[in-house]
Amino acid sequence: VNCTGQGLSAVPPDLPADTGILLLSANRLASLSTAAFLPLTQLQDLDLADNGLAALHTGLPLPSLRELILSRNMLGALPALQGLPALTHLAVAHNSLATLAPRAFHAVTRLQDLDLRGNRLQTLPQDAFAGLRALKYLDLSDNLLEELPKELLQDLQKLETLWLSGNRLQTLPTNFFPEGHIFAYVFLTENPWHCDCNLRYLRAWIWQN
Repeated sequence: VNCTGQGLSAVPPDLPADTGILLLSANRLASLSTAAFLPLTQLQDLDLADNGLAALHTGLPLPSLRELILSRNMLGALPALQGLPALTHLAVAHNSLATLAPRAFHAVTRLQDLDLRGNRLQTLPQDAFAGLRALKYLDLSDNLLEELPKELLQDLQKLETLWLSGNRLQTLPTNFFPEGHIFAYVFLTENPWHCDCNLRYLRAWIWQN
C-alpha cells in the first residue's frame, strides 16, 4: 500500500488487513505508536521516512515486521524497539540521535542491517551493539564520533561491512577490530586521522587485511 506524500497526520484506519508493505513516507506523522499497525498482522516492511517524526512508541508487538525505515526524521532518541522480534533491517539515518544507550538493540537480536548515518553521535558505549550476532552491515558514517571504545565490535561476529567515514576520528584503539575477523568492506575516509604512534595499530591492520 503506497500512501507516500499524502499529507497524512495519522495512519489511515481502513488499510487492507493483509498489507505486507506499507509506504507512509513524506507525510506529517509527527508522533506514532506501533498500536496503529496492530490490525496489519502480515506487515513486513514499514517506511516512515521524511515525516518530521519526533517520537515512536513501541511495545505492542508487530511480530511479522522485518524492515523499519525511520530515516530523515526528527528523532532525538532511539525508540525502545520492543515488540519487533523479527526485525532484520533498521534505518534511522539523518535524525538527531546524540547518543545510544548501552545494549540499545537487545530487543532486536535478528538485526542484519543497521543504518545510523548522518546523526549527531559523539560517543558510543562499549556495549551499544551487544547481542547483534547476526548483524552484517553497520553504517556509522557522517556522525560526530571522536573516539570509539575498543570493545565496540566484539559481539558482531557476522559483520561484513562497516562505515566509519565522515566522522572526527583521529585514531582507533589497539585491537579495535576483532582478531581473525574478516571484513568485506571497511570505510574510513573523511576522518582527521592524526599520524602519530597511536595510529600504528590501524596502519598494521590495513596492511594485514
